[in-house]
Amino acid sequence: MAEATATTTRRSSLERVHRLLSAFDYESPRLSLSELSRRAGLPLSTTHRMVGELLDLGILERDENEALCIGIEIWRFGLLAPRTYGIQRVALPYMQDLYATTGLPVHLGIPQGLQVMIVESLRPRGSGHERPKIGQRDPMHMVAVGMALLAFSNAHVQEQYLLHLDRIGSSDKPATIRRELAHARGSGYAISERRTHPQIAIGAPILDRIGDPIAALSLVLPEGTATPPYGHLIRSTARAVQRTAWEQGMG
Repeated sequence: MAEATATTTRRSSLERVHRLLSAFDYESPRLSLSELSRRAGLPLSTTHRMVGELLDLGILERDENEALCIGIEIWRFGLLAPRTYGIQRVALPYMQDLYATTGLPVHLGIPQGLQVMIVESLRPRGSGHERPKIGQRDPMHMVAVGMALLAFSNAHVQEQYLLHLDRIGSSDKPATIRRELAHARGSGYAISERRTHPQIAIGAPILDRIGDPIAALSLVLPEGTATPPYGHLIRSTARAVQRTAWEQGMG
């Protein structure tokens, strides 16, 4: 009984830390103590105590205005995550070449449950190119990188995702998504404009040795651009990343 209680206490402590860190996002990278307490849904006294410990560990920091923000220790830990840093390190030179060749936004995403998370992004400065941010997550069917991942996932994963869309009453009908996935699998790249309209995004998967997707690359094309030439380009770039990843023991 004592062991079970200790396990529950440890788990709840970790959950509280996760809630505190999850309170920060791109829109709110700096928070006061009271804001952090409110966003995390924790009592102010608990937040105050835990923040003191997290500051001592470098997991949180204070900026020049004494606001709380994520500490550099989190960044250091993030660099050790094989699913992000490993594939990002391999893909980045190819992404840079693709960006230099096309001048178009290039994104790298990895699967996160029912979502895709962006782990690298190269894009021109200026209005209209703010999305997506590194660390941003989207439902898979909403973006080209996610559709590329989903199209090359096994049938069970696809059907579970489509059932999820049906359960939540998504305006994107499973039958429509199923047709788009079949087209993507046939051509080797996905096409989507749900998040980019009127621009068009195209994405291609990076597969492991048994054929499951571990990441995907995408390009965002100007309105009216013919997709096939860029589709072949993003597909060949993704395959080059895939070969290098295999050579380096990934996948």
